[in-house]
Amino acid sequence: MSFESMEEQRRGAVDAILVKFGEGIDQAEQAAATRTNDPSIRKLMAARMALEYAVLATALEKNVATEVAATALAGANPAQQAMMLKKGAAALGRAYRVEPEVLANVFAGGLVDVDMPKGLGSTPEIDKMVDTCRSLVAGIVKDEYAQRGRPEGSASFVAYTGEGVAAKARTDLAARLAFMEANIGAAVGKGAISQTNADMLRARIEAQVFQPRPPQLLQFSREFSAFFEQRGKGIRIEAMKEVRGVTQSQTVREISDRLNSVMASAGRMDRSSDHRTHKSKER
Repeated sequence: MSFESMEEQRRGAVDAILVKFGEGIDQAEQAAATRTNDPSIRKLMAARMALEYAVLATALEKNVATEVAATALAGANPAQQAMMLKKGAAALGRAYRVEPEVLANVFAGGLVDVDMPKGLGSTPEIDKMVDTCRSLVAGIVKDEYAQRGRPEGSASFVAYTGEGVAAKARTDLAARLAFMEANIGAAVGKGAISQTNADMLRARIEAQVFQPRPPQLLQFSREFSAFFEQRGKGIRIEAMKEVRGVTQSQTVREISDRLNSVMASAGRMDRSSDHRTHKSKER
């Protein structure tokens, strides 16, 4: 799989989850209302039902062996697509009070098959993802350097409201890191990589993304390079705290377990179908 193909599949899975959550939240709230009269519990129950539906429905759709498996986005024009994504993202953000892109990317990590490196090596796709994340870190630091001395006004990494590229770059960085964390975890479950190698791969990716120097291809002053080294450490702590606060939450772990079961079941069905096809050809 090329990096471009991986990115296309990642974006497609994220968009599908956001849209399906937006489509399902109203029905989930109606269903939750029949189970409890407590408003707070009802909201939590509905959010969980809608998120699980969105993730598992996307997984099933991804594994339907037909070209007719179109998402709701496929039949909509660009304006309608933008509206559906905005609605889904807003609903997900309100329900879980986290950045929707980060949360959706966690589950996308379990949906997209990315080749894992052999042994202690890497792959072109992972290398390009690391380079993309490094560039995002450099952009964030450049923005902070330009605004140094101004208060950020937020304890959340992705909720930073600074000017320039920082706000979007922070979200994109956290989302990509969440995707890779989840993807490596899913690969362990599929037997594509050992737990030991997965732990080392995660640590290596994090260390490479947050290297204490700007990318060598970019030319910076000594003053900025020193600022980068110092601030880069803080960004690493803030970003990984945000990412793992999502990836390690109980709700995410439980839904991810269901997702892994669905994906494993679909994989067994595909292998069984391939076996029957092979036997038929032999006859």
